[in-house]
Amino acid sequence: MDVTKVMSIYQSLYTASLSVCPVLAILLLGMWLKKKRVVGDEFVRGGNNIVFNIALPCLLFINVATNSLENNLNTLLVVYAAIATILSVLALVVLARFFVPKSQQGVFVQCSFRGNMAIIGLALAVSYLGEGIIPVVATYLAFITIMYNVLSIMVLTTFNRKMLVTITKNPLILGIVIGLVVSLLQISIPQAIVQPLNYLSQLTLPLALLCIGASLNWKNAKSNTRVTVIATLLKLIVIPGLVVTGGISLGLDQDALIVLFLMSGAPTAAAAFVMSKQLTSHGDLASEIITFSTLLSPLTITFGLVILA
Repeated sequence: MDVTKVMSIYQSLYTASLSVCPVLAILLLGMWLKKKRVVGDEFVRGGNNIVFNIALPCLLFINVATNSLENNLNTLLVVYAAIATILSVLALVVLARFFVPKSQQGVFVQCSFRGNMAIIGLALAVSYLGEGIIPVVATYLAFITIMYNVLSIMVLTTFNRKMLVTITKNPLILGIVIGLVVSLLQISIPQAIVQPLNYLSQLTLPLALLCIGASLNWKNAKSNTRVTVIATLLKLIVIPGLVVTGGISLGLDQDALIVLFLMSGAPTAAAAFVMSKQLTSHGDLASEIITFSTLLSPLTITFGLVILA
């Protein structure tokens, strides 16, 4: 191997590590603060509520509403991601029948495809590509987040009118949809409103990552080891690998491929635990998969970014 190639690989590894390390550092800080009892369960619950109900909806709204949908919508990327997500879920449903107990199949499928796009995926995209990528990612999330919620409910329980109402009340979806309406109608938002929303938006990533770190526990990843390991491997390696390979064959550009990889390769979303707990009796399995995939994702994401570079 020549020196130029070695240096290129080293530079790619260094760049990827610089992007992943800040996210990992805040996750570890959250774990340390919880261990030292600086923060507790009440802080995690309150922080998660602020992120889910206020800060993240503001972030998504302001970035969708104040940026041109036409300029930031990568139609090929979004359509391909939607098709790839549906195909992934169908494949997982079939796969689950062979080695996952029937009562756990819905949780397994949801945790294997539903990534933490809006927090960890977004944080990594900003760290690796810069803040200019936020409108593109927000537009991507506008479509895929809605699909994630619908598919999650469909694999966990029977899809019905009540579940549809629950989806329409989701703060993230409301923030995205209102932002899309404002953007499409080209409504001008007064600066007196924009600035407070920006302040709230800036809470999202650090607070969410701290709360995720504080809620992680290695002890949770032990009672369903086999299913947890399989779901984690599918979530972090198999699915993103196949999805990105398909994106390359479609001719997506470098930034689009990186966004696609970070969104599909993000660890299992914390929302998967909430829905699994509410709709099934296997919330513990979801918690284990979230813990295991979150703690291993810095490694898989770093090497994935190196390969893409």
